[in-house]
Amino acid sequence: MSTEVFKKRVLDVLFPQHLKCHCCGREAVVNDYGICSRCEDALLFCPDPGRIEGTDGFTSPLLYNDTVRSAMLPFKYRRALYKKEFLVHHIALDKEWAIDCFAPVPLHPSRQRERGYNQSEVLAVELSKKYGFPVRTDLLFRLRDTPQQAKMVERERRKNVKGAFRAAKECEGLSIALVDDVRTTGSTLREC
Repeated sequence: MSTEVFKKRVLDVLFPQHLKCHCCGREAVVNDYGICSRCEDALLFCPDPGRIEGTDGFTSPLLYNDTVRSAMLPFKYRRALYKKEFLVHHIALDKEWAIDCFAPVPLHPSRQRERGYNQSEVLAVELSKKYGFPVRTDLLFRLRDTPQQAKMVERERRKNVKGAFRAAKECEGLSIALVDDVRTTGSTLREC
């Protein structure tokens, strides 16, 4: 048994977060990444995520349906960071990608202070554990605070994030896997 698995089991005994499904919250038998069989059956996988201008490719394994939303919103806004296991479980990187590092999409400093963490950075750290590439938070910076995009249409999202990010000179020559929590129209990734 690995140290990580042992530590998880000890924490589960002391703080039993794995007695409830990360998605529906019901007490149930859950799988290794914390969801029950009913929620597992409700997951919808993205067939072909398509392309995002300015990228070599991207992965978006799960459609953002009610099941995924019920795990994502508490993770993103209410410090339910243990849900990261479920959220990264299905992320598979293309074996053809030559990745040097993960770079999380940054929050504006005021929003990160308010929230206490950057959810994309939490996911990047989990992906780093899974794939072994380092996380670099020094490569991409948010220049201005932008309104939340949840209720915006694609045109509004593009305008909202236009000029909101700056890349460090150290990005030059690196193959960077950007990590964000939710992909809707691809506007944030395109701008990054």
